[in-house]
Amino acid sequence: MLKEANQLNQVRPHEVDLKQTISYGLGFFGSSMAALGFGTYLTYFWTDIFIIPLAAISTIFMVSRFIDAITDLWCGFMVDRTNTKYGKARPWLLWNAVPAAISLLMLYFVPNFSETGKIVYAFITYNLVAFFYGTCISLPMQSLTSLMTSDPKKRLQLGMIGQAFNTSATVLGNMFVLKIIAALGGGAQGYFKFFGTMGVGAVILILITFIGTKENVVKDSNKNSKENNLSLKVAAKTLLGNKWFLMVTLLMALTMAYPALMSINMYYFTWNLKNPALMGPFMSVIFGAMLATLVLVTPVINRLGKIRAGFIGEFIQVLGGIIPLFAPGNVTVLMIAAACRGIGPAILLGTRLAFMCDVVEYGEWKTGVRIEGLIFSGASFGSKLGSGAGAAIITMMLGIGGYVGGAAAQSAEALSAIHFTFTWLHAIDSLLIAVCLFFLSGLDKQMPQIMEDLKARKALNQ
Repeated sequence: MLKEANQLNQVRPHEVDLKQTISYGLGFFGSSMAALGFGTYLTYFWTDIFIIPLAAISTIFMVSRFIDAITDLWCGFMVDRTNTKYGKARPWLLWNAVPAAISLLMLYFVPNFSETGKIVYAFITYNLVAFFYGTCISLPMQSLTSLMTSDPKKRLQLGMIGQAFNTSATVLGNMFVLKIIAALGGGAQGYFKFFGTMGVGAVILILITFIGTKENVVKDSNKNSKENNLSLKVAAKTLLGNKWFLMVTLLMALTMAYPALMSINMYYFTWNLKNPALMGPFMSVIFGAMLATLVLVTPVINRLGKIRAGFIGEFIQVLGGIIPLFAPGNVTVLMIAAACRGIGPAILLGTRLAFMCDVVEYGEWKTGVRIEGLIFSGASFGSKLGSGAGAAIITMMLGIGGYVGGAAAQSAEALSAIHFTFTWLHAIDSLLIAVCLFFLSGLDKQMPQIMEDLKARKALNQ
C-alpha cells in the first residue's frame, strides 16, 4: 500500500508554461477572426448582397449539418489514430491552415451565376469552410486541452483563456467590421477583401499554435496504447458506451445555438429600430462583458464548481433575453441586456472544454481506451448542429414573418418575427442549457474519484 501511495504521489499533472498557454490562445484568436465570416455576418451577406432565397439558406444550413456529422466523426477517428513526432492533434493545424483560408475567400466571392448556380456555389463553399475551419482545425484545437495537461484546474484555465482570446477577436471584429467593410468599398467587394484578410491572419496565428504548444498526455497514453491501432468497431463501442457523451453533445449544441441566434441582431437593429449603427456598440458591449467575465471568473468557478457557476450564468443570460421586452428601443435597456448576454454565456463558454475533458476521462476510466478525437468530434458535431439549427431557426422565423431581402420596408409580421427571435428564443435556449447542466451534475460529482483512479492505474503501469 505504501509503495502504491508513493507511486501515486509521483504522478504529477503536466506543466503548461506561459509560452504554451499564449500560443494555445492565439489559435483560438485566429479561428475566431475567420469565424466572423461564417457566423454573425453570413446570413445577412447571403440574403442582402449575394441575394439567394431564405428557403435555400435554411436548407444549406440543415443539410450541411448531416455532412458535418460524417466529417466530424471521420476527423475524430483519424485524430485518435494519428501518431507523428508532432503528436495527435497539432499536425492537423499545420496541414489545414492554408486550405481553410482559401475556402473562406471563396465563400465571400460573388460569381456571375444564375440563382440556382449561386445556391450551389454557396452550398459548396460553405461546406468547404465548415470542413477546414469547423472540423479539421477546430476539433484538433479543442482536443489539445486534454492533450496538453491532465490537471483539471489547468484544463479549466486553458478553456477560459482560449475562450478569452476567441472573444477578444470577436469584440475587435464587431467593433470595426462594418466600418472596415465600408472603407474597403462596401458590398460584395468590401466583404471579399475583409474576410480574405481575416483568413490570412488566421493562418499565421493557427501556425503559432502548432509551433508553440506540446502534447504531453498522449505521450503517457502511447506507452500502453490501444488507440494507435484503434478499429472503427472498438471506437464506436467505446464512444456509445460513454453515457455522458450524448448529454455533453446536447450541451454543446444548445451552447453554440446562442451565437448563431445573434445573427438576428443585424435584422433587429436595421428594421425594428431603424438604427443599424447601434449594432456595433451593442455587439461590443456583449463581447466586452464576455471578455471581462472570462478574465475574472475563473476563481469563482473554482470555488463554486462548473455546475453551480453555470446555473448562475444561464439565469443572467435569461435576463438578457427578456429585458428588451420591457422597453423596446431604449438604448440604456438594450445595453444592460447586452451586458447580460455577455456575462451569462461567458461562464459556460469558458468551461465547455473542461466538460468535454471530463467525458474523455470518464471514457478511459470505464473502458481503458482514450479517444479524445472521437469525443471532441461528437461535441464538435453538437456545436455545429446547434449553430446550424440556430441559423435555420432564424431563416425559418424570417420566412414565417414574410421577410423580403433587399426590400425598402418590411411588414408588421416580419418585424414581429424578428422581435420574438431577438428576445424569447434567446431566453428559451438559456433555459434548455440549464436543464443539461442539471443532468451533468452527476458526472461532475464523480470526477474527483475518476481522476484518482486513473492516476493510480498510470502509476502502477510505470
